[in-house]
Amino acid sequence: MKIKKIEEMEEKIPFLGQIAFGICDISSNPDFFAMMDYSRKNGVIPNYTCNGLEVTENIAQKTADLCGAVAVSLVNKKKSYEAIAKFLDAGMTQCNMHYLLSEETYDEAFEVIDYISKNLKPKGFNAVVFLQYKHKNKKSNYHSVLDVEKYTKLINYCNEKQIAYGFDSCSAPMFLSSIQDDPNNKHLEVLAEPCESGLFSSYINCYGKFFVCSFAEGEDVWQEGIDVLNCNDFLQDVWLHPRLIKWRERLINNKRECPIYNLSLEGV
Repeated sequence: MKIKKIEEMEEKIPFLGQIAFGICDISSNPDFFAMMDYSRKNGVIPNYTCNGLEVTENIAQKTADLCGAVAVSLVNKKKSYEAIAKFLDAGMTQCNMHYLLSEETYDEAFEVIDYISKNLKPKGFNAVVFLQYKHKNKKSNYHSVLDVEKYTKLINYCNEKQIAYGFDSCSAPMFLSSIQDDPNNKHLEVLAEPCESGLFSSYINCYGKFFVCSFAEGEDVWQEGIDVLNCNDFLQDVWLHPRLIKWRERLINNKRECPIYNLSLEGV
């Protein structure tokens, strides 16, 4: 039997707890909310990230009824802020903002934190999540933040404004470096999760192909993904695939820092 449905996945992976949907405009998939409802009814909590451009009060309420968490990527300040406010007004307790952090967006991050502090925190805003910029090709107008002092300044500003923050696993090495002189660094270290791609998370694209993470798609040994839709046994055919086992060994031996992307070589 081919594994195509969540309940079939749960038979093979009883510890499957949540699924994170990535969608730009809410209308990108007309079955989006039906999919999340189906997920919820089968015991898997849906979450999603959107750009916030099409969020209405109705969409916000349906999201609050179905989802455990929602994140809005900051694309258009006005509309993204308004979308977050609608989710909060609908009763979402886990509403985050995703902020792409690069050298070019660094200064603006402080302005965003100020806005959150004054306008969104009083409504119950959860956290701003900083995503490390990583280019997928050599032609890019953006550059990763590699200066630990700059990163530390940003984190300290969040603390000063009492704004909860988070970051993707790609940012964990930078965060860990930024807290070395913090008196609570041992406590903070356990809150940072280095790369877990293929260890206890996975990325499946819209074609049903498995990759260890979205960045890895088309890179290095992941030029092609592993077919999820046409496998007979997810654990044996995908999760225990020889390529994935080798990836895990490689990642762990690299202290769980990305083995296919070196920020220090960016643009070389």
